[in-house]
Amino acid sequence: MSATRFGLAMIVCGAVSGLASAQLPHPHAIGDNPSAQAVLEADMALMLEWFEGRFDNDREVFFAEAAGIPEEGRNGRIHSIFARVDLPAFGEHVFYVEQYSGNDPDNIYRQRIYTFTADHEANAIRLDIYAPRDVAALRGAWRDPSLLAGLTPAATLSYPGCEVYWRRRENQFVGETVRGACVVESRQSGRTLVIEDDLVLTPDAIWIRDRAETADGEYVYGNRLGLPHRLLKVRPFECWVAVLRGASHGDSGAGSSDWQFLRDIWLHDQGGSAIVTTDETPPRQIELRLRDVEWPARDRRGSLTLYVHEAGDDRALSYAWGEAGAERLGINLRWLQASCTHTPGSRGR
Repeated sequence: MSATRFGLAMIVCGAVSGLASAQLPHPHAIGDNPSAQAVLEADMALMLEWFEGRFDNDREVFFAEAAGIPEEGRNGRIHSIFARVDLPAFGEHVFYVEQYSGNDPDNIYRQRIYTFTADHEANAIRLDIYAPRDVAALRGAWRDPSLLAGLTPAATLSYPGCEVYWRRRENQFVGETVRGACVVESRQSGRTLVIEDDLVLTPDAIWIRDRAETADGEYVYGNRLGLPHRLLKVRPFECWVAVLRGASHGDSGAGSSDWQFLRDIWLHDQGGSAIVTTDETPPRQIELRLRDVEWPARDRRGSLTLYVHEAGDDRALSYAWGEAGAERLGINLRWLQASCTHTPGSRGR
């Protein structure tokens, strides 16, 4: 286990378990101390660099059974997009957040505006959260920031007491809400909820444990075993696919050169998937999936794996693999060829 992963696991044990019953004492305020302020500002710059991007917990979900996690403690699949945006009305360090579940980009369950500030009194990086009133108008704003034009705090809801305070712990940042301070009225049920959140951020992962209960202590949401969602930062890939018209899986393709080429297919390496439709009559749908596999017991070498599926069939027709963290991967099935190349900086589709 790498030092980063070992540290992450140890911190999560404290952040998720120990902090559930008591809030850690705040460090002393740094006030007007220029050196301490400079350290906090540098920490925030590093944290925001790590925070920006897309994260997915496909590996956690894929290996939950093999890792021995009871069904009642298994988290569902979620994907988080944290996109830095220019919204001066909110502050200097602003992110648009869009999160979806079930590997379905249309199944969005959360849209927020995040602002980060170096809080000298708390000696922490403070995250303030704003909930836009008209979320439908902002869908996909990570891809098209112009959708955010003119947005101000007046068009959002904010919840004093629900701020997240981040502090650096070695090579990671630990975030927490103040225990018992985040009290909100649910817009769905009208009930008063007490919300708590613990998070850990490293250069390549974010672990999130959010939960809520009523003022009377009744469970509302959150992992019942106290296990966090473990999301890994994704690497984007651009792919092309060539399909031999009229050929089926297992055909040699001999004597035919009637290929359909499809380009600009976007995938990510944490269980990303894309469906392509052929121009045949009737058309076929073929799904590509990409997964950077690391086995829970680490008893086998990790690998970057590209899967080919008939759309709707969870069993792969075939797959190819290369070294974990590879920059490029291809497959040739005679009737189908595909190649995917790592494209840093690509936000996706």
